[in-house]
Amino acid sequence: MLKSQHVFLGVCLFTLIGVGSAVAQDETPPEVRYVTVTTLDVPFGDRADFMSFLEEYFLPGTQLNPKVLNARVLTHSWGSTGDQVVLVAEYATWADIDADCGAPCETYFEQHEAPEEGESGYEEYQDKLALFNKYYSKHQDEIYVTQMRRAVVEGEMQGVVGPQPQEEEEED
Repeated sequence: MLKSQHVFLGVCLFTLIGVGSAVAQDETPPEVRYVTVTTLDVPFGDRADFMSFLEEYFLPGTQLNPKVLNARVLTHSWGSTGDQVVLVAEYATWADIDADCGAPCETYFEQHEAPEEGESGYEEYQDKLALFNKYYSKHQDEIYVTQMRRAVVEGEMQGVVGPQPQEEEEED
């Protein structure tokens, strides 16, 4: 009888340990994302040349980077600071922010090299580069972190609406 009780207790203990570790595996930390926000002021009169340089020589480093989960270029639509341009990019980890883009960017920039002095388009490129540097040199950078359980992505809620449900305490 004593031996069968030990076997029964052993099975119960093993089951509790197994269930406990399975529950612990389900308790993953909430997913977070890191969002970089670069803000700069570009007057409307310079916006077209600034944006054409941005689209060809700067933005592809973000658009092609495999570590970038989402990216946006925002221009002012309504409010108090009409000349703002805001660059937003989302990453899975802090380290991804500084990660090298690699082959996609290398290939793109090999195909879109800046014209050399004496080549067609050199003066136009230099003018746009100077304009870009004029405004980008005064940009502001911020990095934010967001809990994805609070996010809506492409119309889909990523967590629950409202307060997070409290885990029920086990009754003894």
